[in-house]
Amino acid sequence: MSEKLLAIENLTVSFDGFKAINNLTFKMNEGELRVVIGPNGAGKTTFMDVITGKT
Repeated sequence: MSEKLLAIENLTVSFDGFKAINNLTFKMNEGELRVVIGPNGAGKTTFMDVITGKT
């Protein structure tokens, strides 16, 4: 079985009351390739900023 590379549970990010991400759970195992897609304003950049430590 593959080892977990990244696990995020119940992530919520808000800016002045606006919830950019609400209750997100994301898991990724070693060797997996994932793509994050969605419309403008869906929280993709915020999600990446949280993972990298920018936000």
